[in-house]
Amino acid sequence: MKLEIRKITISSLFLSAYPLVLFGLALARALLAPPDFSASATAVEMIMQVVLGILVETAVMLVLSVVIAFVYNLFCSFGIKGIRFDIEEVEEAPGPQGD
Repeated sequence: MKLEIRKITISSLFLSAYPLVLFGLALARALLAPPDFSASATAVEMIMQVVLGILVETAVMLVLSVVIAFVYNLFCSFGIKGIRFDIEEVEEAPGPQGD
């Protein structure tokens, strides 16, 4: 079976788990590679810097994803073929109980 993605709904990027995944990736990056702090920064300033950095990174990646989806939809509307998948159905072997 062949499937083709012809259009990416922009609202599906906002109203799905996708922003949470981007937030999780930004959080993981912040935990694995924390930003450089100035010597005079207080604990509250450090926490705020990390939190705002995570939020900004999430917003930038989400906006970039929307721009990429818009360009993809634009190219597909011009008649350029979309991303295609060849999917093959596989029958599962019966279990030990003969399901």
